[in-house]
Amino acid sequence: MKSSEFNNLSLDDLSETKYNNRTNPHRIRLAASNFAVTIGIMALVTLLSFLFRHIDFHESNIIVAYILGVLLAAKQTDGYFYGILASVVGVLTFNFFFTEPYYTLVTYRPDYPVTFVIMLIAAIITSTLTAKAKQEARLSLLREKRARVLYQISKSLLKVRNINQIAEVGVTNIAKLFSRSVIISTINSSEALGEPYIYSFNNDERTNIFKSFNEMQVISETFKTGNPGGADTNTYVNSSAYYIPIKGQSGTLGVVGVSCFDNKLLSDEQKALLETVTTQIALAVERERLSEKQQRSKMEVERERLRGNLLRAISHDLRTPLTGILGSTATILDNDDVLDKSVKIKLLQGVYEDASWLIHSVENILSITRIDEGRIEMKKNMEAVEEIVAEAVSRIKKLAANHTIKINIPDDLIMLPMDGTLIEQVLVNLLDNAIKYTPYGSTIEIKTQVSDEKVVFEVSDNGAGISEDNIPLIFNRFYSAATINDTGRRGTGLGLAICKSIITAHGGEISVFNNPSGGATFRFELPAKE
Repeated sequence: MKSSEFNNLSLDDLSETKYNNRTNPHRIRLAASNFAVTIGIMALVTLLSFLFRHIDFHESNIIVAYILGVLLAAKQTDGYFYGILASVVGVLTFNFFFTEPYYTLVTYRPDYPVTFVIMLIAAIITSTLTAKAKQEARLSLLREKRARVLYQISKSLLKVRNINQIAEVGVTNIAKLFSRSVIISTINSSEALGEPYIYSFNNDERTNIFKSFNEMQVISETFKTGNPGGADTNTYVNSSAYYIPIKGQSGTLGVVGVSCFDNKLLSDEQKALLETVTTQIALAVERERLSEKQQRSKMEVERERLRGNLLRAISHDLRTPLTGILGSTATILDNDDVLDKSVKIKLLQGVYEDASWLIHSVENILSITRIDEGRIEMKKNMEAVEEIVAEAVSRIKKLAANHTIKINIPDDLIMLPMDGTLIEQVLVNLLDNAIKYTPYGSTIEIKTQVSDEKVVFEVSDNGAGISEDNIPLIFNRFYSAATINDTGRRGTGLGLAICKSIITAHGGEISVFNNPSGGATFRFELPAKE
């Protein structure tokens, strides 16, 4: 069944009692129609029988014609009564018009009563079997339609991604299925009922009553007790809706209410169908809750793994510069009188470089922590690219004493909407990475240019480049290449991961590739406009 068919299909089309309900308001009109059809068919059969007698057909053909009329009457009407009526009318009409003496119910031949009885029994059995087969076929078709509708509801619930969407899909489908206004409220993370979703069928303004104190009480009581409440129940009988709990294996997961305005109560069959639909909703809610729980557990495991990696990286990578600082300061303190000034300056220079690297590493650690906690805040302003690049080079210059840094910036002023502090940190990390993984005497170049409403930044070097196996992993957290320069200083493996997070947050892209002439280039692009 297509979705368009489902949208136009109401519960009346799926009701087994529709055709047997004696309280149907249209039963008189339906009975008159069935009676007229029965009499009309038997009248046509009678006219056909007159034709048969006129052309001297044997009376057995007339009997078969009447039995055929009984079959047609049973097929075209509802229930057993009209088939039996056609059987009786057929026997009486055959006796009246087609047995001698004609136009009386008296018979001269002694075998005619037996013929009439056999004809009546055959007609009644035939009509009864036909009506029963017709009813079973109809009920089978209705149950098939109902199964298809339930399948469509189940299929639509499989497409949702959270409990709120389940409530929206559920309330819409139930409203269309029952042709009534519906309210649904599902459980939230606090194990309490969340904000209800209301579907007003045909924009019925009476649905505002769902928000009344009395109706909310019924919803709360239904959720607490796990039993139906409201109209046609033993609790809150004056309610405007019938409420049923959404029950899952873990308990009550919500409440569904179907309006019963104008005292139009739900039948037992409708209640059973509603319970089936709420079972599907319960399965969907439990599936999403389990998925959310698994996702939280997975995130917690990943968070613990990252925290452990971070602690190991800090303890391993910060120990070397701290040891260097401790050794240099201890040497100066213990040998102050005998050390030359040049030696002291060299030791202090080492302390300064190690301290600068520690500050840079701590900044990266704090940044990655804020990113993990979702607390990275961007304060975008129109910034001059030249100033950001100059500030980044100034910060890294002390660590680049053995390298040459070139700056290639267009003469025209480039203004870019960005968080200057974060982009400066990206450039510092890229420069630090180039210094760390290139030998002394290497040249590092910073280049910027405007291209297709984007500003492109490039940090390139003329070192050994990056192994092709390492390129796909280069922006992963805690990833650190094995080859470093003569300082032996290895980073925490967070710098490039932070660069990618910051650039992505700006709506840009970052990549890395090897240069044809040697070395590697890190390139990132930022939108020139908001």
